[in-house]
Amino acid sequence: HSFPPQRTVIVTHSNAALNDLFEKVMARGDIPERYLLRLGSGERDLQTTSHHDFTKMGRVAHTLERRATLLEQVQLLSESLGVSGKAERGADGSPSYTCETAGYFNLHHVLKRIHLFEKKVKELKNKTESDVSDKFPFRAYFGDIGKEGTAQLSIQEARARFSRIQEVFLELAEYRPLELLRSQRQRSDYLLTKQARVVAMTCTHAAIARSHLIEVGFQYDNLLMEEAGQMMEIETFVPLLLQKGESDIAKSRLKRICLIGDHHQLPPVVKNMAFSKFSNLDQSLFTRLIRLGVPYTELNRQGRARASIARLYSWRYRELGDLGHVSTRKAFKVANAGFKYPFQMINVEDFEGRGEST
Repeated sequence: HSFPPQRTVIVTHSNAALNDLFEKVMARGDIPERYLLRLGSGERDLQTTSHHDFTKMGRVAHTLERRATLLEQVQLLSESLGVSGKAERGADGSPSYTCETAGYFNLHHVLKRIHLFEKKVKELKNKTESDVSDKFPFRAYFGDIGKEGTAQLSIQEARARFSRIQEVFLELAEYRPLELLRSQRQRSDYLLTKQARVVAMTCTHAAIARSHLIEVGFQYDNLLMEEAGQMMEIETFVPLLLQKGESDIAKSRLKRICLIGDHHQLPPVVKNMAFSKFSNLDQSLFTRLIRLGVPYTELNRQGRARASIARLYSWRYRELGDLGHVSTRKAFKVANAGFKYPFQMINVEDFEGRGEST
């Protein structure tokens, strides 16, 4: 919110956590869909309402579809002003405008009429809604102004509609490079390096794609890592180095790093016993920083478990309480099918003489 143009990279340890976080970002609606990008194979499990997926290829398809929709609006606006006619459309009825020519149309016809409207309104003595509606230059395009039984416009409403029109041309200006880039690879790399504001990937994909990201000049300002307590230190360092330094002093564009995790839960999984125990590879950078006394913020409320279950592990945290919905939502009041108590310990016998081991 404070820095809208900046690019943020979201990294998690698992695809499930990444998809969950990505879906929450989408649900908030703060960032337009065209600025969201999900890298890696786990994208197919995303639960979204978009017509196209959030891979690079899916975003290219979404962008081209969105471009065609906006150019159709420009064509209708042009026809309503008498600048062009239906005869100028393509054989299949497609708009005659491109992103480039739409920009010229906005400059020479749309903005000119807006400035003229502002001048006429300024000269009005009694700025009634009827007078403003009569001067409004895009009545034919909107079709709901000035006719019998239709609404009249105030100056604020007229300017709001001007803003809606200008948003169309501003968005088309972002898509103009796609008219010059012809290959799918070039277009997807452009969206990655120039347009996307939120790029999500797992730490594994970050290691795989690092060389390509540096090659295409990928840069970002903020890094958010979820499940940081489950990442090995090297897995945490790789996402910090997905871009080249600037100039001779190798200054990174990266401004903020946010690590989110729980060092009381699962540590990094290292199957080699020697590496795990003697090289301390099972210690995450997140855990190391906390043990070194780096300042951190600890949440003191949980909202995932029943209060009775939360008391099993609340001793591990300082003053851990419950969010309000834990005691009010129906899901927390209904019994678990097949269980007599809210939680039960089930003994699992050794399998073929072998039990759990570390």
